Amino acid sequence: MLILLPTDSPAWVFSAWAEVPGPVALLRTTGKPPPSALLRFPFILEPAELPTIEKKDDLVLVSPDYGWIQWAKGKGFRAVWLNPQGLSCPSVHPLHDQEIREPRELQTPLESKLPDLAEALEILKREGVPENVVRHSLAVAGVAFFLAEKLREKGIDVDPLRVHRGGLLHDLDKISSLSEGGDHGERAAQILAELGYPELGEIARAHVLRPGRFPRNWPEKIVFLADKLVEGEEVVGLEARLSALKERYPQFQAEISAGEAFVRTLENQVLTVLGLTEPELLSILRGRDFRWPDLA
Repeated sequence: MLILLPTDSPAWVFSAWAEVPGPVALLRTTGKPPPSALLRFPFILEPAELPTIEKKDDLVLVSPDYGWIQWAKGKGFRAVWLNPQGLSCPSVHPLHDQEIREPRELQTPLESKLPDLAEALEILKREGVPENVVRHSLAVAGVAFFLAEKLREKGIDVDPLRVHRGGLLHDLDKISSLSEGGDHGERAAQILAELGYPELGEIARAHVLRPGRFPRNWPEKIVFLADKLVEGEEVVGLEARLSALKERYPQFQAEISAGEAFVRTLENQVLTVLGLTEPELLSILRGRDFRWPDLA
């Protein structure tokens, strides 16, 4: 793994990497690194000189500038977002592979424990998930990511990136479970566990509005709630979503009704933590475009 640091990075970035072992190269930009960085990292590459990589993990760009994160992902390699200020992600769908908020976290190996956006979309495609369900999943992922970031700001210990990828893959087995009579969420959990993402599998398993399968932790709860605010690809709110589910799946009306108290309580809990009313939250969410360009 070769780590890239853009030369226009703040001085603290170079200082944070001073004691970190491993191959590190500077990526030449318009900025000038401090002289100490030139001594510590004498290997400087022009963007056109980047080596050809066999897999995404061979090259990792690290930067607090989200523009560089977008650039790296456009090139097809990994990107780690340094975010010590706890800023909200500038993209409704996070592109980064890992977020680091404390410089001391750089002492641990950089590794991607989640699929990136392109990989997650490829998983959906490979499992035959139709475009309308992908659009719904993007909206749920976007809503869930927003909620996770805002809850984290309020002190809730949750990883927004994991929540987003869980939201994107929560309906992985939607069509197969309907057509083959399977237990929705179970096959998705199995597929994701086999791919090395068991926590995302548990999010998929727990998103179904069914007593006995309610979510237990914050990533599961956030995706569960986000899914109950989105009908199709539109943010509609809890009442409209529950009504649509009952109409679409009359065979599950009893289960949906039995779960209403849980989801209403969860929504009230989230709204209380965020200091928002439901109309205020829905207004914010409706002002965000969760579509993905290739599907817009």
